[in-house]
Amino acid sequence: MSDCPKDLHYTQNHVWIRDETKGKKRGARIGVTEELANRLGHLLGVDMPMVGDELEMDNPCVHFHRTKNSIYDLPAPLTGRVTAINKDVLDDPALIALGPYRNWLYCMEYDEDEEFEMLLSVQQYSSYLDSL
Repeated sequence: MSDCPKDLHYTQNHVWIRDETKGKKRGARIGVTEELANRLGHLLGVDMPMVGDELEMDNPCVHFHRTKNSIYDLPAPLTGRVTAINKDVLDDPALIALGPYRNWLYCMEYDEDEEFEMLLSVQQYSSYLDSL
């Protein structure tokens, strides 16, 4: 496994979050880690939220179709609204395996600084991976 980028935050669900806050507008770009990309394997499709959708932290918002009857539900790392989706990944889910830190899923405006502060640092996430 390669090193996790140091400029990102993480969840125990193997989601990465890049802080894209500008002024008072809280923003984040969301993707999956290499660990999860490897676990997912070959993807047949992906369902993503739509721009404007309201997300609740820990509620499923992205659905990866892995085999004929296997779906992996990815929970939202933060509460807020979807501001953009990566249409390239929507059209070709294999991009996730090719570059999980380059091929993000969606962007969002999040509501609570406290939720963002609960995310894992790269050191905490690396320790978590070591404990698995």
